[in-house]
Amino acid sequence: MIKKAQQMVVYNALIHQRSFTKAAQLLDISRTQVSKQIQQLEERLGVQLVQRTTRSFALTEAGERFAVHCANLVGEINEAESALLQSTDSLQGVLRVGSAQSFARHHLSPYIADFHLQYPQLDVEMSLFDHRVDLIAEQLDLWIGMTDSPPEGFVARHLADCHFVLAASPDYLAKHGVPYHPDDLKQHNCITYYSRERKDNLWSFQQGEASLSVKVTGNFRVDSADAILDAAVSGHGIGYLATYLLDKEFQEGRLVRLMPDWHLSQYMPLYAVYPRHKYLPQKVQAFVDFIRHHIGEPVYWDKVLK
Repeated sequence: MIKKAQQMVVYNALIHQRSFTKAAQLLDISRTQVSKQIQQLEERLGVQLVQRTTRSFALTEAGERFAVHCANLVGEINEAESALLQSTDSLQGVLRVGSAQSFARHHLSPYIADFHLQYPQLDVEMSLFDHRVDLIAEQLDLWIGMTDSPPEGFVARHLADCHFVLAASPDYLAKHGVPYHPDDLKQHNCITYYSRERKDNLWSFQQGEASLSVKVTGNFRVDSADAILDAAVSGHGIGYLATYLLDKEFQEGRLVRLMPDWHLSQYMPLYAVYPRHKYLPQKVQAFVDFIRHHIGEPVYWDKVLK
């Protein structure tokens, strides 16, 4: 029975990681062991679960059906641990958090010391990335991120809506002029967010009943919100900036807010996402509550819009 369960756990890891090597890293075993476990599983069941090629693999129809049961088994194991930890007050050990990189830099990392003052026996391991995350594959307890479509099958608690503002440096505006209407942006160097998942070169505006979108261009595209801010401050172009990135840039004159009479209609919802457990681990609840209390309602960083 133990061997059967072990093989099912390995198979579940392989499905989520989509790679023998990554499954081995996740389980802290060798790639050869993963391959051997899958082979023994198929031999024991007398059915092919995985179609292997030199570079990838695909699940057979039987493999797809069996995957559901393996996921249920792993889910039950996690559920059992969550129930036990809930009953024994689990505000100790390790909390594994993933977060959008720029948000963590500005609004999580600087305040981790405050969190540890409240929960000194709880260690935090934080992974920073801007791509969509697989919490199970990454072995995360919690993900704090911005997305229009939270992953299905998980709990997604809305924390805030992140708004945007248009800005450029005084040096850039002195050299290239000030845009007063969204259409003027077509004549400017616009710094855009560009990643494998999102290409933000269509900027949206609203003024009263009027709304329009402008397709902008520029010679710098980057997959980091902080890099867009840095480029705008250095005078490289105009940035469509999330307000959570800003602190004293307007107050100190390093940036000038543009077209304040136009509302930038784009926004990104900020969520706390975690696996759906009947018993939510207290360490996850504690961190979510800490974030909600810290950012406030309305969020404190939107003061730059006033």
